[in-house]
Amino acid sequence: MLIGQAVWWTVREHVIREAHSSRISGHFGVSKKMAQIQRYCYCPRMYETIVKYIKGCVMRSTNETSNQKIGLFMPLIVPLRPWDKISMDFVGGLPMSKRGHDYMYFVVERFSKISILVPCKKKVTIEQTAKMFFEQVWVHFGLPTSIISDRDNRFVG
Repeated sequence: MLIGQAVWWTVREHVIREAHSSRISGHFGVSKKMAQIQRYCYCPRMYETIVKYIKGCVMRSTNETSNQKIGLFMPLIVPLRPWDKISMDFVGGLPMSKRGHDYMYFVVERFSKISILVPCKKKVTIEQTAKMFFEQVWVHFGLPTSIISDRDNRFVG
């Protein structure tokens, strides 16, 4: 059974939108998005369609460093409910524990100031940071709408 051209474009755009705009998958570039979508489906001229969609993405155009205005700091928006907005950082220089931990992964919920402390090592990787976040925060409280960090390479990577 053949699918009409208009229906095919709608399905294609829906797949790309779900892969690109989902709160979990993130707003990555064309190559990562192409690899992610190709795991599940393929369509003709998919690369060109993904490039066109990502270039038209409003989030991408506002978050690019060339479009950001550098100036005065703005106050943070006050959260409306618990676990809606969080901040995270690493705290180091601690004495070595019996298990070899000398750092703390520190997550603060900004509404009630509840904090989660996870012992870790100084040489924690990006994957280990993501695993700690999913095991200690996301599983219990869901994905927050805003995460503030100091742009450490363990968060940005």
